[in-house]
Amino acid sequence: MMRLALWPRGLIGRVGLVLVAAILLEVIGSVVVFEQAEILSGDQIQAWRIAEELVTSMRVFDVTPQPQRPVVGRSMSSRELTIDWRDTRDNRPEGAGTQTRILREAIIAHEPGLADLDLRLQVQAAAVGKALDGSLRLPDGTFLRFHAPNLETPVPALYAQLGSVLILSVCVLVAALLLVRTLASPLALLARATDAIGHGAPVLLDVHGPREVRRVARAFNAMQDRIARLITGRTEALAAVSHDLRTPIARLRLRAGFLADADDREAIEADLAEMEAMVNDLLDHLGGEDDPEKPRRTDLVTLLTTLVEDASDAGHIATYSGPDRLILDLRPRGLKRGLSNIVNNALAYGDTARVSLTRTASAVCIAIDDDGPGIPSADVDAVFEPFRRLEGSRNRSTGGTGLGLTIARQAVQREGGTITLVNRPEGGLSVRVSLPA
Repeated sequence: MMRLALWPRGLIGRVGLVLVAAILLEVIGSVVVFEQAEILSGDQIQAWRIAEELVTSMRVFDVTPQPQRPVVGRSMSSRELTIDWRDTRDNRPEGAGTQTRILREAIIAHEPGLADLDLRLQVQAAAVGKALDGSLRLPDGTFLRFHAPNLETPVPALYAQLGSVLILSVCVLVAALLLVRTLASPLALLARATDAIGHGAPVLLDVHGPREVRRVARAFNAMQDRIARLITGRTEALAAVSHDLRTPIARLRLRAGFLADADDREAIEADLAEMEAMVNDLLDHLGGEDDPEKPRRTDLVTLLTTLVEDASDAGHIATYSGPDRLILDLRPRGLKRGLSNIVNNALAYGDTARVSLTRTASAVCIAIDDDGPGIPSADVDAVFEPFRRLEGSRNRSTGGTGLGLTIARQAVQREGGTITLVNRPEGGLSVRVSLPA
């Protein structure tokens, strides 16, 4: 309950909260970096303190007899810096690391007089951190040795500045990612639901999230409900009209059978058959994605050869080439209706239907070629629109309602496939259907 109370309900409030959190993270990170940057100042102060103690010890040794210098050195030693006196220098080499160079520059910058006393430093690893060993030559030729057991590692100021910038950048990036996620998640759901409209059952959005998102979800769900009711009402009305039309069509066909003139009888029966085909095509088109047929194991070769044999029995030129058997999970009635429309178009406009079937690792390809005039390239996509007929390249005397390819595309898309039209270089049209294997 506490989380719900602190988390704003509105999108603007949530964005503001994310930005405030990002600013707080940046402030906290900056404080940490500045504390680390203070270490640099502490290291500089440590170098200055070493320089001052070395100068003080050198002056004390200068007025102290040599036999008493070891005792005086121990008395001047502390936990941070141990002072010792030697009449000779050991053979310990001069350190050459970056930290040694930085420390030497800091000591000499604070006490320039130490530069002329053969100051030698060496930074070594210690149990905790690093330790400093060093020596310098006194005016009388003896040597002062010193040891700092707890030497802090200096951090260049540039690193502190880069760390602050890095923390700020990371905080802004995290805030931006959270903001994008807050905004993109509901939008992605909305995009998927919108894409699903017209492709099966409506996808209702969950009404949750910021106030603005909930409002959009409720409006979107209401819109889907209105569209579904509109389509259902239109389909039911056309189904009722088609059912009512079948009765007078049957009566007219019966009465036409009593006509004495054979030519008039055949003309009337042809008109009635065209009317019935128009009604059936319209109902097939309106069925769309709501076709109740379920996929089942089907031999696609049998389906195609049946279409080819029916066309051959009707006196048309139709051939099939491909494997003898190919089992797929598909909706045979709907796919057969769509492929039948393609074959009938090939026969009507190209006098020939050559059906071929090939299979690859991921797809099953069906090609239906004809010897007709083809389709202008600019109209390749337009022919799939409902009731669209091309007068320039297709003969209108062949009849049809302009729904054949529309129904075929619906059937192919219902199987998860694609359909394309390609003009053959040698003439004619090739309709290529690709189904997932």
